[in-house]
Amino acid sequence: MSTYVKYILRIVVVSATILCFTSCKNDIAVVNQLLQGDTIPDEIAKNIHMYISEGGIVTHEFKAAVLYTYHKHKTYQECPKGFEIITFKNKNKQSKLTALYGINYEDEKKMEAKRKVVITNFETGEIIETEHLIWDIEKKLIYSNTQIKQTKSDGSIYMGERFESDEALSKYVIYNARLVFYENE
Repeated sequence: MSTYVKYILRIVVVSATILCFTSCKNDIAVVNQLLQGDTIPDEIAKNIHMYISEGGIVTHEFKAAVLYTYHKHKTYQECPKGFEIITFKNKNKQSKLTALYGINYEDEKKMEAKRKVVITNFETGEIIETEHLIWDIEKKLIYSNTQIKQTKSDGSIYMGERFESDEALSKYVIYNARLVFYENE
């Protein structure tokens, strides 16, 4: 190999090395920002299916495709791909709650369901739909301050401005309800 080719090869190698070490560098402020706060879960669980019981009797069944748990400033769990909760009464399914997103704030004892929230009452055949629902565990109260749609077992549909219910979803109030559709057979 000629001296000229060796000289060019050395220049290319040195230039490439300098380019590699100077062109790619991480901004430490950006890295710290990514690692701060609640952006990275402490625990990740997939395909969750569990039963919750009181005194040996199943009261709830919980399913989620993904469950993130955070233990940063406050402890909370997040279901970014949706969830399903079935409530039991005397070993029978009483109601089912599904949503595309859920978050459980352990310290505040509140659970929120968002995006396509659907409550099905198996005893009455009624279905309630909304976009945001809050379950206050301490007060044993479920409520929504967003528009709700109620479909009764006879096919009638009511729309309301907000919703309040007991934990079992058996006694509830729809505020400013109005009949939208009724099909009489």
